[in-house]
Amino acid sequence: MERPTSAVTQTTVTRIQEMIRKGDLSPRDVLPPQRVLSERLNVSRSSLREALSVLETVGVLRTEPRRGTFVASASDEVADSGAWRFAQRYSPPEVYQFRFVVEGYAARLTALRASPRDLTALNRNLDKFKEAVRKEDLAATSRLDFEFHSRIMRVSGNRMFAAVHGSYGAVMLESQKLPLNRRERLWEPVTEHENILQAIEKQDPDGAVYFMHVHILRAANRVGIELTDKVA
Repeated sequence: MERPTSAVTQTTVTRIQEMIRKGDLSPRDVLPPQRVLSERLNVSRSSLREALSVLETVGVLRTEPRRGTFVASASDEVADSGAWRFAQRYSPPEVYQFRFVVEGYAARLTALRASPRDLTALNRNLDKFKEAVRKEDLAATSRLDFEFHSRIMRVSGNRMFAAVHGSYGAVMLESQKLPLNRRERLWEPVTEHENILQAIEKQDPDGAVYFMHVHILRAANRVGIELTDKVA
């Protein structure tokens, strides 16, 4: 079978979501064993595991010890809306504080050094992000959100920023999942990403750091966390 890639993983995520939408898998249904499901979807076990991890991260699936992985129900989502997988290591406010400081400066550096190729990639990401939000595809939304921020960290040119963001990718992705419970506010980060990207395109470092700070503050607010005074 194929080597696991982000494209294969995303396709697998989409196919499992489609199975849920069509009723092939219902809330509280336990998923078939990975061997069976990978054969049914014609993907490798490693690609399937990555897809299941994405879906669990955004709350579509849940895993319980000795019970397996199953489709989350609406009641699961409400019960899990305040859950935080890394509670023994970091609190959500600590993660958002870290992101406020580091990603703000990364946005400043990116505005100073982004190439036309970098800008094209960021704009392509934004277009896909908008489409995922319109479809309320939460798995794709969280993944594309993560990719937008990850690319800014890389383009900043600070290898430490990129390495730390990559090393703590699961924590960062989880912090980007939390606001998705607020379905009525799903479009807000699209506008916020647009503002960040426009500042980067204008080579406006002050604007880039400002709009990144606004974005992180409002993302935290969507989770019910107030990091500092509101930014107008």
